[in-house]
Amino acid sequence: MRYEIHFEDELPAEALRRFLHQDYGIAPEAVYVGRIEDRSADDPRPVAMLTPPDEDEGFGWILTGDIELADATGQNERDLAATLARTFGVRALVDDGSIHPDRWLLVSTDGSSGRVIIDEDAAADGDLRVVPALEPIGGEPQLAVVPPPDWARDW
Repeated sequence: MRYEIHFEDELPAEALRRFLHQDYGIAPEAVYVGRIEDRSADDPRPVAMLTPPDEDEGFGWILTGDIELADATGQNERDLAATLARTFGVRALVDDGSIHPDRWLLVSTDGSSGRVIIDEDAAADGDLRVVPALEPIGGEPQLAVVPPPDWARDW
């Protein structure tokens, strides 16, 4: 299992480390915060990495992890995103698992989620911007909903 959760705003590093330690037993030093190129080759492999955006990118804070994070949390990517979104009051995006690169799951600060489409042109520059939602999302009543065509409703 691979995690890649994009957050709209910064997760405070120390608060994230404390939360992951208290709730899942992940040692604070096993949560790396920073750019991967800034890690020393001698550093032990982290359980989770929180990477800041290059610039002012939408949903540019990225939490990544692998099997160790899955084992520690017992949650899949969407469920962990919902837990963190509720805890830190920040929206998140995760891949929806479809073959469409512009379709993602938006996780609201209340933990509700739904499929959305992101602006492909902005995404090419690393800036994830939600265009419309494909279904209503409880915590996002202001978000315009454009249902997918009939042929795409079962994905």
